[in-house]
Parts: sequence; structure tokens; C-alpha cells
Amino acid sequence: MNMSLSNYRAGAMVGDQGYPAWELLQILSAIGRLFGKQAHSDVCARLGVAPEVLGHITLVPVWQVDGAMEALCALTDDREIGMRAAADYRVSELGFLKGHLARCQTLADCFYLLNDNPEWAGTMNDSLLTLTDGKLRVRWINTLRIPDIQFHCHFLHSLGALVVLGRELCGQAFPLGSIALTETSHPCAFIESLCGVTPSFGAPFCEWTVDAGVLALPVTYAFSDEERREPELIQPSYIYQVLQQLKISMPVLPTLNELAARLGTSERTLRRKLAENGCSFQLLRDKVRSQAAIALIIEGRLSAEDIAESLGFTDVSHFRASFKHWLGAPPGKFQRLIGSYPPTEPSSLSSD
Repeated sequence: MNMSLSNYRAGAMVGDQGYPAWELLQILSAIGRLFGKQAHSDVCARLGVAPEVLGHITLVPVWQVDGAMEALCALTDDREIGMRAAADYRVSELGFLKGHLARCQTLADCFYLLNDNPEWAGTMNDSLLTLTDGKLRVRWINTLRIPDIQFHCHFLHSLGALVVLGRELCGQAFPLGSIALTETSHPCAFIESLCGVTPSFGAPFCEWTVDAGVLALPVTYAFSDEERREPELIQPSYIYQVLQQLKISMPVLPTLNELAARLGTSERTLRRKLAENGCSFQLLRDKVRSQAAIALIIEGRLSAEDIAESLGFTDVSHFRASFKHWLGAPPGKFQRLIGSYPPTEPSSLSSD
């Protein structure tokens, strides 16, 4: 397949990394709208958040947003709930994001702005983009191993928000090209009604497509002078510091004790701080290594043996087993499932 654009974004956030407060406020509001005031109060209390405060801050830790989405999934068996929760999104409620969107001329500008700056819209996933034959394809990759039901909910919520907000930004309705879900078949009348397309099920990845003509639609939303302001997003993140230490150490990652020493703390304190932020040392190690492996596999220039060596594995068998643990499939199968990214030359990846 010939591509005019390709992009792998390793953007999945964890722990205390900054996630837009307006997104958490929207999810909590949707819980109140769909399940009542008591459910709303219970979830807020569980997460330790006050909705009246969220409207006056810019960022919250990722674990709170993830907790709100987990609560949303737990409240119902409705497998369309993620998209239902996004149906009342409004541009006027996007907080600091409005200041950035106000500088966009087309929906394509808006989309790529968010894709290139995940901290402005938040993301729990890595993604793979292709633009070919006049169609943009966005494929989600679950590198954080979020439970399937919750990951599916995140996907539908994000997709629903993009459709609702995109239509408000350009002032007209438009359909998506396609939607693919990893889940088994289930009723999807709401998805069909909102997105103008019937999803397919049992796909290897959650993904959606849209025609390039839709992306070319001009932004007509009238932003006020106040909405055009761009606040600075400054929030120290402990997890960010840990991830940076791991990334600069690649391919030989430090032990927990070595990492604690670099951060000027004890192993016990480091382990506790990671746990308080909803993650672990092993999760962060896996995140860094899996994202590096995905990027190399998508690039398609190295064999499995070369990738294993570049990531610091002692042998290719250990790499293949680790990759399967991270992504649910060994490297070769993952590469075939990606489909749009064949290697430039045959490699031992194909032996998986």
C-alpha cells in the first residue's frame, strides 16, 4: 500500500501525568446525566475530586480520568456507553483547548494539533495513522494493557467526542468512513446514529477512518477573544521524571534501586510513589520498551534479532515472549496485523 503520510504516536499517559481537567469534568457530568446525582457523587468521592474546582484548573492526574472511565464502565452493561457519554460535548466547555483550536483553519488542523500534542486532549493509548487514497485511518494500540472493556470504552468516548466537536467546529454534519472494534458483535444503534456508519467487529485493532474531504472542512465556530487565550500548562509530573530516566537509559534499563538513586530517593519510597499514582516500575519499563519495539517494527528495517539486540534483550526468544506479553501477539503477527506497514525487506519477524 502506498502512503502519503504515516505516523506512530507513542502518547499513552500514566500515573500523575497531566490530563485535561475539562475531560474529567465532562466524564463526571456524563455519569450524572446518564446515571443520576447519587452515582455522580459516589464517583467524585471515590476519586477525591470536586466538580466545582475542576472548572478552574487545567490539568489533573491521568489516574483520576482512568478511574472515572472505569466507574462509567462499571455502572452499566451497555457496550456503547463510551460514545453515549461523549454525546453532550460542547466546544464552549473545552477549557484551555479552545485557545489552541481557535488558531485552526480546518478540521485537519484541529486533528493534527491534538495528535501532535496529546497533553492538550489526553490519551490512554498509542496510535498509528495512515493517510492514503484520500482517507485517514487512525488505529489504536493498547500498550498499557488496559482491560479490554475499558479500552473499548475509551476508544468510543474519544471517537464520539471527535465527531460531536468536529461537527460543531465546522457547523455541519459529516459521516465517518468506517469503524472497527475488537469486541464481539453487539447492538450498535447509537454508534450508527451518531457516526453514520455501521461498525465491524472482531477486528485486530480498534480503528476509524474518515475521508480527507471531511478533514478539509473549514472551522466556522466563532471563538470569543477570551477563548482565544492560550494558558501555559505547567504541572510537575513524578511519573514523567521516571519515564525520562528510563528513556535516556535505553537499551540497558536501570534496576529499581538504581533508578531510586538517580532520583535521590529510596527504593521503598519510589515504589510507594509509583503505587500512589496507579502504576508500577514494571509497567513503566514495559511501556518504554514496548513503544520502542513498536516503532522499530513499524519502520520495518530490522529483523527480530536486530530489534531484540537494540532493546537490550539477551536473545530473540525473550524479546518475542516479552512482546507477546505486552501486545498480545508476537512481533511477526503484530506486524502482519498492522498490515499497512510491511517490512522493506523480508526479515525473521515473519517467522513468528
